[in-house]
Amino acid sequence: MPKRQCEEALTKLFEYIDGELSDEELLRIGAHLKECPPCEAEHRINEKIRLLVSKANGESAPHQLRERVLSTIQMARTEAT
Repeated sequence: MPKRQCEEALTKLFEYIDGELSDEELLRIGAHLKECPPCEAEHRINEKIRLLVSKANGESAPHQLRERVLSTIQMARTEAT
C-alpha cells in the first residue's frame, strides 16, 4: 500500500468516522481501509475511542481542542515513521 494513501487515510480518519468528508473522500478512504489491514485496525481503534468518549458525557469537544488532538496524533504518526 503506498505510504501516501495511508497518510491521507490516517490524517482524515476522524472526519471519515464522523461523516464530515465529501462523498468522493468517503469512498476513497473507505476503499483504502478495506484494502489496508493496518489502517483498518487504526480505524477500529478510533471508532472505539469515539464511542467511549460519546458515552462519557454526551458533549462534543470544542473545535479547537479537536484540532489540537488531531494535530498531536498526526505529529506522533510522523515521528513514528
